Amino acid sequence: MSMKEELAALKKKRDAGEITAFKFRQGTRRIKKKYGVDAPSNVSKVMKYISTKTPADAIRDFAPKLLEISPRSAKAVAAKKKAAAKKKAAEQTARSDRQLIKKAKTAEAKKTPRDAPKKLPPKKRAAPKFNPSGLKVPAKKKAAPKKEKMYTAINTLTGKADFDKPKVTAAQRLKQEDKYKAHKRITTAAKESMKKKKRG
Repeated sequence: MSMKEELAALKKKRDAGEITAFKFRQGTRRIKKKYGVDAPSNVSKVMKYISTKTPADAIRDFAPKLLEISPRSAKAVAAKKKAAAKKKAAEQTARSDRQLIKKAKTAEAKKTPRDAPKKLPPKKRAAPKFNPSGLKVPAKKKAAPKKEKMYTAINTLTGKADFDKPKVTAAQRLKQEDKYKAHKRITTAAKESMKKKKRG
């Protein structure tokens, strides 16, 4: 392989991003030294520019090369920026989630409570019947209290029936349904917020 071919291969690597500009210059010097061609140093280039052009031109052409950041420090800066951006995004998401939950709770509190069942007026007792014989009238047997109907409990997170839990009364079942609806509203609001963020 000739010197031109080696230099061309090195240039291809640089163009493909496999090596940095600094390593490309080092490789170029090494190849030229290998073939006995002395590469002019940066100092001689600067002196040549100063002698042929104005100092402002020389500074404009060489300042970026002299102040070039090493690949290691550039990677560190990029990693720091990426970590900071990720942290900021996580904080914004957490803040918006907290705001959504707070709004859902406020909306739930503002809702009017269920209408309480109206109390019926107490029944008047019938006057005792007159018993001419003076015998005691047998008291009426009290009716056995009606058994309250029981319902299957539901999971407040999924809204599905939970047969492993003990059965509950109608009032308890209504409370469980209210909890499930509130949870569903909060999760729906959070999902919509996340979709908006992804679109934005």
